[in-house]
Amino acid sequence: MSALARLLWLTLVLWFASLMGLARSQSSEQTFFPASIPLSIRSPYMSVWHPSTNGSQPLSHQWPTFWGQSSIMGWAGKIRVDGETYAWMGQDYNPPFTGNITNVQITPTRTIFVMQAGPMNVTVTFLSPIESSDWVLQSLPFSYVSVEANSLDGQTHSVQVYSDISAEWLSGDRSSLVKWSQQNSGGSLYHKIELQSPQRGVEIAHQAQDGIAYYGMASRPGLTWQIATNPRDVFHDKGTLENSASNAFASIAPVFTVFGIAVDLGQIQSTSEPVTWTIGYVRNPSITYTAADGSVQELSPYFVSKYGADIGAAIDDITAAYSDVLKKSIAFDEAIIGNASQVSSQYADLVSLAARQTMGSLDITVSTDADGKPNASDVKIFMKDIGTSGRVNPVERMYAALPTLVYVNASFLGPLLSPLLEAQDGSTSLPYAAQDLGTSYPNATGIHGAHKQGIEQTGNMLIMLYAHARFSGDGSLIDRHYNLTRRWADYLVNNTLTPFNQASADGETFANMTNLAIKGIIGVKAMAEISRSLGQDFDAQQYDSHASALVGSWQSLALSSDQQHILGIYGNQASWALMYNLYADKLLGTNVVSQTLLQDQAQFYRSLLQSTPPFGLPIDSGASQTTSLAWLLFTAATVQDDGVRNNLINGAWARASSNLTSGAFPSEYDAGTGAILGGTAGPAVGALFSIVALSVPNTTIVVPPSQDNGGGSGKDRSKSNVGAIAGGVVGGVVFLGLFALGVLLFLRRRRRQSRDEDEKIDVLEGPHRPQLSPYRYSPHDNYQMTYGVNSPDSGDANGAGHLEMIGSHTSLMPPQPDRDRAPTGTSKLQELSLNARLAYAESLSGSSNVGSQAGTASSREPLSPLGPRSMGTRTGSQTRSTHSGANSQSMGSLSPTDVLGLRAEVENLRRVMQEIHQERLEPPPEYTG
Repeated sequence: MSALARLLWLTLVLWFASLMGLARSQSSEQTFFPASIPLSIRSPYMSVWHPSTNGSQPLSHQWPTFWGQSSIMGWAGKIRVDGETYAWMGQDYNPPFTGNITNVQITPTRTIFVMQAGPMNVTVTFLSPIESSDWVLQSLPFSYVSVEANSLDGQTHSVQVYSDISAEWLSGDRSSLVKWSQQNSGGSLYHKIELQSPQRGVEIAHQAQDGIAYYGMASRPGLTWQIATNPRDVFHDKGTLENSASNAFASIAPVFTVFGIAVDLGQIQSTSEPVTWTIGYVRNPSITYTAADGSVQELSPYFVSKYGADIGAAIDDITAAYSDVLKKSIAFDEAIIGNASQVSSQYADLVSLAARQTMGSLDITVSTDADGKPNASDVKIFMKDIGTSGRVNPVERMYAALPTLVYVNASFLGPLLSPLLEAQDGSTSLPYAAQDLGTSYPNATGIHGAHKQGIEQTGNMLIMLYAHARFSGDGSLIDRHYNLTRRWADYLVNNTLTPFNQASADGETFANMTNLAIKGIIGVKAMAEISRSLGQDFDAQQYDSHASALVGSWQSLALSSDQQHILGIYGNQASWALMYNLYADKLLGTNVVSQTLLQDQAQFYRSLLQSTPPFGLPIDSGASQTTSLAWLLFTAATVQDDGVRNNLINGAWARASSNLTSGAFPSEYDAGTGAILGGTAGPAVGALFSIVALSVPNTTIVVPPSQDNGGGSGKDRSKSNVGAIAGGVVGGVVFLGLFALGVLLFLRRRRRQSRDEDEKIDVLEGPHRPQLSPYRYSPHDNYQMTYGVNSPDSGDANGAGHLEMIGSHTSLMPPQPDRDRAPTGTSKLQELSLNARLAYAESLSGSSNVGSQAGTASSREPLSPLGPRSMGTRTGSQTRSTHSGANSQSMGSLSPTDVLGLRAEVENLRRVMQEIHQERLEPPPEYTG
């Protein structure tokens, strides 16, 4: 073969190889078209997107924006090939000097643009790492953008690359004055830009006013830099920059100073490694936190526990670590996409779009001492309700984001829940959980007053607390705050079955919402598991009993008349809802709701989906077209029918892939039009991990020894034989019982002998309730509750007025105010009244089984807190007696809630008697010392 033929053959081979490389880079044809594409999302104030609505310009001819898309974020990128300059990001050049984008790919941590710039194929990768195990790296608010290029014609070409940012990253007020500097730490070169007059804790157009922006690159041959108003022109003309900085500090606009870094790659056929810039936006302090004792703390980002104030060392590590970070990110992406793709390709798209958005809503912080030394053991995490209210640690958003946090690393949940728990531990003003830690991020001012989401937020907190312990194995949080969680559970026991004057996470306030009620019941069951995990077996049995009784009644009230699906509102046969709160039951493995009911509900969804709006089912029959990506995916995860599940997913995917409505990825929208209703760029889309999160294994819950100080978890601490003590107690109880019976017979005989016309029968002001001694929790108890005593009224009208002492054998029966309590002396009427109630309870239930159903939805009226209850009328959470003889006819009538209480009481007494009987048949245990 001649030399010419060999040259032609080599050229053909290289040309073919180049085409194959291009084909591989475009092998995944774009089928997912979000209205906004994530570029850099690392914190609540570092959330930068590429608007990509239908008809908009490509990245190579458009500026990125902040998440609200009202503020341009000056960020430009260019590549110069054989003297011709092409833009790959930004809007300062017109075609044909822009890269022609041929493909866009979105993964959980990366967004990849493939484009053609003259004879070069260019791949631009935006990487926002998610570090599941390295909290220092996760807390560093830095991301990367990198460029790779390879020749399309097999020839070498002169190639230079460039990128810059402007001071628009610093403030939503473009008239703000800024200052800057250039730093060379040896390992890297970076620009530092900051406001001349920062304002701590202030936002303008969603942007913080107290951060510092950084733009840097690892030191390398061919690197040049420049700070001026014209570096883009200099690069266009020369392919390099002047290594100079202007000292004319100015405002952000209208004359824009830009901070450029360029690299001359020389004559290349392809890049040997990516050319990578790192960009960061650092706020220190991150959070102004008001502690429970009223002290105000300025919390720093967690990375100061390693780097202190040496941001240069942090940037050196960030720039040097890109190769390793990229490898870990690719592995992380492949694992998520692989798991999600087993469900469907559409589901893989959804989790890919949601991951950065969810994790980017968090700030990981540490406290510092008076000398500024960080306390790495005092970690707190804060979430911003981006796109809706701007609140701090919004509990319902945290609940929605739960699947992502569980999937990535459930340990994140501990420091996220901890500030909420600490704020409420010493407070008895509310019997239910707070909504948030403040109304204006980043100012965590603490909890604030009564609200109408008592069941909603209390259920959320108990579910998340148990999820944290179950999936992380860390029992320290549930142990440290056990009294608080028990108080919340007691509130749910008394209020969740018939929600009245309560609001859901969606702001709905209908009475007797089935979906809200079941969340509270699952919360009670979660409390049973929390108690069991801590060795509080008696509490666990009590809460198990409560949950069983509650769900039995709930099912009889919630089912449709044909028993085939769950109603949206008790008794309203035309109502329905996405039963998204059932997801917690499946995630936690609490199995409160039967599989048969879930299967029937899936078939009902199938019928609804036959006429669904284009972007999924609404949240319920009363919500018009309002729907939620979070609740659609929670619901999909509860469905065992793959066809129904995938149809629910497809509705969410259709909205996520719709580029007809501008805006970053929302969690709430109109199911018919796609119009954004809330949650833009916010954390609630973490719910999209709901299905893959079900594969996360639970771990053994361990309580650190340091937590177990004097009885924190209620474990046995004596080597004495508990059986011996129990035997003595049983004997004493039997003796006292016989003695009490003798006294009772004697008193009754005296009353019969002394009966005359002066005897008057006391009319009870409320139903008779046995005055049994409540079980006392020691030494866990920080608050004292006794049977029949109300807690201070918090001023709301949603059941905040009383708490039940678990162990008092009152089950679901609400306590009575002291002023209305009947005399303790017995009478014939009292005995007849009690017998009538027990007979009525038996006639309804037909069984003493606490978990049995009392009637069906078709044969019973829905429970209502305002309905008749013995001889009283209910106002808020209090029961007020109406002392009237006319009401004496109702003394034999109990509400179903009271019936459940009586049934539970009878069952508990029966079980105690059985245990006493068994103890008497066994030989007494011996004391072993």
